Amino acid sequence: MAADRRRIHLRPGVAFARRVREKMPKIEYIEDRMETQELLDSLCPPVRNWFMDKFPDFTEPQKIAIPRIMSGEHLLLCSPTGSGKTLTAFLSIIDDLVRRSLDGSLPDTVQCVYISPIKALANDIQKNLIGPLTEIKERFLPSRAKDIKVGLRTGDTPQKDRERMLRKPPHILITTPESLGLALASKRFRPILEDLKWMIIDEMHSLVPTKRGTHLSLSLALMDTVVTSNVQRIGISATMEPLDDVARFLVASDPRDSDMEPQKISIAKVSGVRELDLDIILPTARFSSIPVKEILDHNIDRIKELVEAHTTTLVFVNTRNMTETVVQRLKIAGLEGVEGHHGSMDKTIRLDVEHRLKNGLLRAVVSSSSLELGIDIGSVDLVIQLGSPGSISTALQRVGRASHQVDGI
Repeated sequence: MAADRRRIHLRPGVAFARRVREKMPKIEYIEDRMETQELLDSLCPPVRNWFMDKFPDFTEPQKIAIPRIMSGEHLLLCSPTGSGKTLTAFLSIIDDLVRRSLDGSLPDTVQCVYISPIKALANDIQKNLIGPLTEIKERFLPSRAKDIKVGLRTGDTPQKDRERMLRKPPHILITTPESLGLALASKRFRPILEDLKWMIIDEMHSLVPTKRGTHLSLSLALMDTVVTSNVQRIGISATMEPLDDVARFLVASDPRDSDMEPQKISIAKVSGVRELDLDIILPTARFSSIPVKEILDHNIDRIKELVEAHTTTLVFVNTRNMTETVVQRLKIAGLEGVEGHHGSMDKTIRLDVEHRLKNGLLRAVVSSSSLELGIDIGSVDLVIQLGSPGSISTALQRVGRASHQVDGI
């Protein structure tokens, strides 16, 4: 009898596990590309004219991924640094918003949520969206067209701006995983997401294997209960294996899995080879010959020499305290034009450092992980990692900050 009860209790679990396996998303790796003219013709005239005025051609990732995004597919884009991943994710969304701003069908609710793992990248994306949207509005749209609004909600956003966002929601909301989770806990916030059409998660490789990624997945599941329509999901990631796991994370909480066929998601993986001039520099041939307290002195002297031999340098360290220490020591050593950057700094100071770095007004910036991801930092010709980066993927991500542009080396 006891054995029978055990079998009865086991059966539901076994059946559930079987259903989970059957409902795993169907993943397709895509390589087919759309030719330039065909892709241009698929854009509305204002967006097409703006793009042709700004860029000579689409990048390879854009030719592969944009048609799939336009068709409404869930998509994970994995391509090299500086290949136009963010524009790839946003171009068809901007095209749709512009079309609806022209015909008067664009509602005053959030249409797209963009999730950034760090505030610096969120700030950068806001600027990089407002610029093109303003240009399109002023140069290519009639005065009757409705303004497309971009809003930013992070830990730095003042309360008065958050209140204004509830009264007049932006069409594109830029946020971080933590800010999204807090916002979703508010009953006043949820209604502005009811008409959501797109969700973009940037730099997914930095989120998926972490506790922040777990927290984000819970927020996405909660968001699914708020939204009244099916939301297209777009993920952006650097190279990370296995990519299948990242793709499953992207669509894991989609409620359509429960009563329909398994979700389909396409992966556009575009490889790129960048030549790296890489050196490993030790303070001495034998570490045992230098007291531990003197190792930093040797490193500071060498960093100063390298910075002075280059135009703009990024120095990565592993903690915020070390950021402050290295900046102070470099200034004491006589290096001019060096500043620090990390997430605990005052917003005004961080934004000023980012602005000066992007415009070539600083010789060096020392950062923890806050400048590691896809923020536009201008022309950096040297990256220094002080100490171990912790992982190969982190090392490659930080090295990729040098020449962060299309075809940059």
